[in-house]
Amino acid sequence: MVQYVFNPWRDQEELLLVRRQFYGDEAQRESLTKARREEQKRAVARVSMWLTRQNCPHMVESTMLFTAALLQDRQAVEVEGASGWAILVAQLTYASAFSRFVTGLLDSHQDKQSKQSMYAIAKKIGLPASFVELRHQSTHEGLPALAQLRSMANKALAWIWDYFWKNLADPCRDAILGYLRGAGGGGDGDEEARTAKTIQELGKWDVERVLSTIADLQRTLPGNQVYVRCLKLSKEMSLAQGRKKAADEGNRTSNAEGTAADEDAGTAEGEATAEDDNVDDYDDGEGWSKYKGPWKPKPIGMLAVATRKMHIQSIPMWVGSSNNYAYLVVDDKSKDAVIIDPANPPEVAPVLKDAIQAGKINLTAIVNTHHHWDHAGGNKKLLAELDTPKLDIIGGKDCEGVTRTPKHGETFKLGDIAVKAVHTPCHTQDSICFFMEDATGKAVFTGDTLFISGCGKFFEGSAAEMHEALNKRLGALPDDTVVYPGHEYTKSNVKFALSVDQGDAVKKLHDFAENNKETTGKFTIGDEKKHNLFMRVEQLGLVCAEPALQDPQMQKATGASDPVDVMGKLREMKNNFK
Repeated sequence: MVQYVFNPWRDQEELLLVRRQFYGDEAQRESLTKARREEQKRAVARVSMWLTRQNCPHMVESTMLFTAALLQDRQAVEVEGASGWAILVAQLTYASAFSRFVTGLLDSHQDKQSKQSMYAIAKKIGLPASFVELRHQSTHEGLPALAQLRSMANKALAWIWDYFWKNLADPCRDAILGYLRGAGGGGDGDEEARTAKTIQELGKWDVERVLSTIADLQRTLPGNQVYVRCLKLSKEMSLAQGRKKAADEGNRTSNAEGTAADEDAGTAEGEATAEDDNVDDYDDGEGWSKYKGPWKPKPIGMLAVATRKMHIQSIPMWVGSSNNYAYLVVDDKSKDAVIIDPANPPEVAPVLKDAIQAGKINLTAIVNTHHHWDHAGGNKKLLAELDTPKLDIIGGKDCEGVTRTPKHGETFKLGDIAVKAVHTPCHTQDSICFFMEDATGKAVFTGDTLFISGCGKFFEGSAAEMHEALNKRLGALPDDTVVYPGHEYTKSNVKFALSVDQGDAVKKLHDFAENNKETTGKFTIGDEKKHNLFMRVEQLGLVCAEPALQDPQMQKATGASDPVDVMGKLREMKNNFK
């Protein structure tokens, strides 16, 4: 029999509102202004009301308890100062929050058939052992110091964010991400229709929320193309809001004039018409009003399962010289993780150590895209830094310390993420791109095979091999696959592109790259096939290179006609370009 569990919130939007009130956006998260505290108080009050309705998730309740403890602590210090009374009350409040948070969370994961210790369960779900220790101390020993409790409460809120809040489905954010990925709209090239459709869809939410979400994505998502699209969408959204306000003002003026005319006429017919016009809506104006028309009941809310997803963090290395990127890939559900091309341990190890110690990841392997020192040369040193000598090293046969080389097309699992090895020999003969997919997205890590506007040098291969790698193997991946290359070479690539292609798309990208800070090149296979904004340029870097290599302009620039020959000539020209 199907069982329905009703949430205490009205709908998903109300839950997302509480999330924003608790945490703010990313730019606000480290600050605690008076306005932020007022928002948090509203969230505490709302969740307190939810508790009376029952079925409030433990993570929501725990967020409320820690936030209330921090607010009460701050207010007590401001009013009472550092008095013994204020300190004791704060200690007791924090201790109660930790006891309820840890006990409730771990009990919900307890196996009734074979009971485990709290520490064993905590390790399994990625909860830091320090939280369990603090809970034990607060319950069975003397109260911990106030400074320790404050610090740990903030860490607990950060952990709850990663474990629960950040995984909530957000329709507004998803709509914006769909636009950034090129989803929806008219035809492949109909960017204006796509933008208009997105603006119409985003009209369902408050404009401030939409603009804040766009700004957050613009700040956090890498890639020049994403940055440009976010700027465009923000501008269009603001213009649409301005037009809407002007239209509303015009309607209010018209309504006021019409009302005055009706009052002057004093006819019953005018009153009846006004009644009929609003038959299925609320009365306009401020304050309470009577709902008109048939009542349309709907449930307060159905239990929504938080979507777990692949999390990808780029780690810059040697910025300003070779501009490498390592990538930390985490399955949010299991916390299983791999680190891709961690060539410079001094820059990568601190990130991994912090994540491991905080219980955010369970590092299972190092993954290399090829054997060059700036991708695989840090393997042994990183194992020593992390004290994990038996950690798997997955990559080509010549990678440093490699323990496993998957065959072309071979797949393996990282939690719920399916990982497939795509062999792309040319830059090196052991080059492997790793395609990853789960229920929420697709990504491919291309090392030195594919960049924005370019590809790697043919050190150990030929133009024919690169043609196969780009057009047949990477080109066969789904259009919405996000590409994470191993270097940020956009400026140098588009500079060369402009020397062989004077098209508007190349000029536009060149101007943008010259006037903006470089960011990691993240784009999608479909972007290359559809828009050619970034990828039209150095043709050998195009996944859709085959038709582009037959372009008369490219043939004229290279003096060749066969697509493979054109690719080889372009590579030679790029090698010698200053």
